Amino acid sequence: MTTLDEHLQKSVSGATLEIGDDWTQGRTTFGGLSAALTLAAIDRQAADMPLRSLSVNFCAPLFAGQPCEPQVRLLRAGKSVAHYVGELHQNGTCCTLVTACYGASRESDVVIPAEPHPTGEPGEGMPIPFKEGITPSFIQHVDLRYQEGLPYTGSRGKVVNGWMRFKAGDYAMNATHLVALIDVWPPAILQLLTAPAPAATVSWQLDLVHPTEGLRREHWLHYEAVIREAHGGYGHTEARICREDGTVLALSRQLVTVFDKRG
Repeated sequence: MTTLDEHLQKSVSGATLEIGDDWTQGRTTFGGLSAALTLAAIDRQAADMPLRSLSVNFCAPLFAGQPCEPQVRLLRAGKSVAHYVGELHQNGTCCTLVTACYGASRESDVVIPAEPHPTGEPGEGMPIPFKEGITPSFIQHVDLRYQEGLPYTGSRGKVVNGWMRFKAGDYAMNATHLVALIDVWPPAILQLLTAPAPAATVSWQLDLVHPTEGLRREHWLHYEAVIREAHGGYGHTEARICREDGTVLALSRQLVTVFDKRG
């Protein structure tokens, strides 16, 4: 099996990409990986500035076992902010679209630190094991611990939270690793269902709050998502991702579609 970091290194090097079956969810590649691969290609060309935000649209299925190619375009680069667009193509189709904003730090009198978020003991919660034919294939790469909001439990709750990290590899985490890791969580609205149903992320907005400096693969990260509203087969969720000490790393917002009633 190929680890996340090995896939990202191929994207950074410009090599032709091909994803194995162990990184799939259903008939398509795990969305966090396709987003991270596209972002890694952008990073090759981006100015030497921290990533501030990105927006992801999953436009079409990205199939395993078939070559895919990232394409990157600079929209504009100013003195302090640069905007890029990255697309991951397969068989002539844009499968994943990423717009990324990089911004240099500067002195400012506006300083409002985020309140540390209490997270409990790192790694506590119910582990989600990989079960072939039941859980998505990519779960075998992830250590996922649920504290609240298990899918298909018929809960009326609005919150999902727990801990996460990748299982294998010896590497420092950067923004591309973080993007892939954040997307491992099933949509929060699935806890409202009593039986499995198809669901997918339509669009995803992510803001990077603090850098990943000092963060390594083996460190736990805490995830908490809240369902803001759901109707008509779509759900709107917001999430906060924190280090073990409660420092906020990223803020996430997703539009999710679910097909729980089929004629």
